[in-house]
Amino acid sequence: MKKFSFLFLALSFLFASCSSTKLINSWSDKENTPQEYNNIGVTALFPQSSSRYITEHNVVDYLNEKGIKAMPTTDVFPMAGQLKGAAKELKDSEAIKKSVVAKVTENNIDALMIITMFDKTKEQRWVNDRGFSMGGTGYYGTPYALGGSYYDYYYYSMGTIMDHGYYTDDVTYFIECNLYDVATEKLIWRAQTKTSNPESIEEESKALAYIVVKQLLGKKVISK
Repeated sequence: MKKFSFLFLALSFLFASCSSTKLINSWSDKENTPQEYNNIGVTALFPQSSSRYITEHNVVDYLNEKGIKAMPTTDVFPMAGQLKGAAKELKDSEAIKKSVVAKVTENNIDALMIITMFDKTKEQRWVNDRGFSMGGTGYYGTPYALGGSYYDYYYYSMGTIMDHGYYTDDVTYFIECNLYDVATEKLIWRAQTKTSNPESIEEESKALAYIVVKQLLGKKVISK
């Protein structure tokens, strides 16, 4: 069992190192006294139900592996897995809030983590077939010297007018994780991450899980 736990932690660290998901900001309530929670509910609010399921379960698995009791809420909270069709239900805000409170109580959840995407950016850049690229108003790549020289840029520009290349979109997702103490209803921790051009939700969610647990224990937001 210990061997499996070590392997899981090693793989999680590897995923975190190789993925594009990085911590960009974090905050914790300095007046909060770290405590051991009996059941942390993890909720990921994403448009795709599959992304929600994978993210919640990877975060919960890593929390459990570190001795922190947690549960996914994919099938528990209102409109779980059906967020795209929730427009009408969102109009009845009080009903949804009451339902969330009821489900938290029913499942003995004493802390709730809500994971959501708070921003998304897209930038188009040109990449030619010689490995040079141009994005926005800046020049990227160091073909011969740091930053490139005038003859490098001239060579690059020849490629753009001769159409030897292609445009590609760089997409960046900004994710926010908030942890609430249910008894006090207070926000006790917040972290924000960014993920650029994700290729696998599985890989990126494992990286997110690693960041979350490292933050919670490192900042002594919770105890175990």
